[in-house]
Formats: sequence, C-alpha cells, structure tokens
Amino acid sequence: MEQIRWKRPWLAALLGILGTGFGHVYLRRWWRAVGWFFASFLTSWAFVPEETLQTASALVMNPGSASLSTIPVMDLLPIYAVLAASAIDAYVIARMNNRLLMEQQQGIQRCDSCGRQLDPDVSFCQWCGTDQDET
Repeated sequence: MEQIRWKRPWLAALLGILGTGFGHVYLRRWWRAVGWFFASFLTSWAFVPEETLQTASALVMNPGSASLSTIPVMDLLPIYAVLAASAIDAYVIARMNNRLLMEQQQGIQRCDSCGRQLDPDVSFCQWCGTDQDET
C-alpha cells in the first residue's frame, strides 16, 4: 500500500494551469492525468476550428511565422475551460488528500456508508444508523 504524503494544493493547481493533467501527475493520479489530457485533446478536436489549431501550431513550431494576435482567443476558450477545470480538480484532490492524511494522523474514523465522522462512544453511525461492526 502506498503511503499518503502531504501535497501542496497551490502547486498542483499551478502545474495544472501550465499543462492539462500536470497537476494530477504531481499528485500521482496517473489515470486521471491521462483522462484530462484526452479531454483537452477531444475538446480541441471537437470545438476549436482547424485554422486556429494550424495557426497555433505554426506559432509554436516557428515563433516568427505568426503573431499571437492572429489567434482568436474566443476560439481557444474551450481549451482554456478544460485547462481551468483540470487545475481546479487537481487543487481539490490535493486538499482532500491532505484532509484524509490529517484525519488518519488524528485517528478520526468515518462511516463507510455516508462518509461522516463516527462517534467512538456508540456502536453505530449516528448519521445514517449503519452498525459499525458491519462496516
């Protein structure tokens, strides 16, 4: 079993802004990173005009061939939306990771059914009524 370590949510978000899925790579969520990469690829294929993609790729390959002002920003908005969603997702996952680690260190137990904090004085979950012995 892999040991859970503290993650920096701001770093996961920053890496997620630099490249779709990079924040998830930092968090070692490999399949999620691949999923975000394919979401970005499919979004660019489905929603971004081919001329815009060609201009952007020409700008990347040969910076002197085109200027940044020739690329319509509104055409790239779907890619930016996926990029922002990926960064937000990486931030939230890092925060959840840190919360889980803190709860493990403090010995806090959660109900397997509803996910709420358990009271150690009773033998059932006071929120959903599930018996603790069953979980």
